[in-house]
Amino acid sequence: MIVVLWVLVILSLLVGSLAFNMEIEARVASYYRKRLRAQHLARSGVELARILLVKSSRVKDNTEEEKAAAEAGGLRMSIFHLSRGLGVRGLQRKLATGTIELDIQPEEGRRNVNMLSDDDWEEILDQANVPSEKWDELIDCFRDWVDQNDEHRLNGAESDDPFYRERGYECKNAPLDTVDELLLIKGFDARIVYGGPPMEEGEDPLLGIAQWLTVWGDGRVNVNTADREVLLTLPDVDEYAVDAIIEGRKGEDGEEGTEDDGYKDINDVIAAAGLPETLRDRICVRSRKYLRVVSFGKVGEVGSGVWCVLEVDGETVRAVFWREESM
Repeated sequence: MIVVLWVLVILSLLVGSLAFNMEIEARVASYYRKRLRAQHLARSGVELARILLVKSSRVKDNTEEEKAAAEAGGLRMSIFHLSRGLGVRGLQRKLATGTIELDIQPEEGRRNVNMLSDDDWEEILDQANVPSEKWDELIDCFRDWVDQNDEHRLNGAESDDPFYRERGYECKNAPLDTVDELLLIKGFDARIVYGGPPMEEGEDPLLGIAQWLTVWGDGRVNVNTADREVLLTLPDVDEYAVDAIIEGRKGEDGEEGTEDDGYKDINDVIAAAGLPETLRDRICVRSRKYLRVVSFGKVGEVGSGVWCVLEVDGETVRAVFWREESM
């Protein structure tokens, strides 16, 4: 009898273990199925962005097609906004068993890191709460990294600096290809680039400069799509001017996402915000050559994202940068 009882106990443990393993395997398999679907949804979002950009290139100013697109709303409103060099945020579409959320924003809404002056760098570092005593070192090290000579700036570092020798690489002596490349430069760390705790107790947290920078575009800032912090990095632009710019780009109805959004001419921006004429060559109201697309696919609680930069030349759209992440 005792033997029979032990056999039953052992069999119960084996059956329970088998059932537990089957449950775990089923959940793992379900997760990977959902993740694969989410990945395809995210990539589908990029393809939707391509279609919208191609269609937007066919819309001409002040035509019946433009008016019809603005009045139709939905995807056609997105086409209308893209045709005018504006961005699209929070576009959602349900597809199959999941959903897509899509943002399409001109890269010129950020500052081109390869075209920043020393004054621009100071404004950006100030916005990110980087202590002012670090500014000279960061700026000079950046200049030494991108310039084509081996001459040291006062606070800079060339390839013979111990920082680079210990890490086994040399200064690039060329413009940055990605913003992430800042992490290779002496003085720049993850807190400065992406944000993090303050360098000293009692100071404000570092906000991260990467969110305001790009390596694409002609260096002019699109005032119709730039964030508040980016606008504040422009020379001779204070908070009152930025408030006026942001309010003015909502159009006469004062609402975002409608047909009258955005400035149509630089003169309108200068007049609305009282900007100095010296900014005329540093800002724009339309930019369609490079656009950042962030596409997020979700199936149940499983998500996957794609963020990429698309280059638009007429009706030709190609990716110049691509990154995928699952969550």
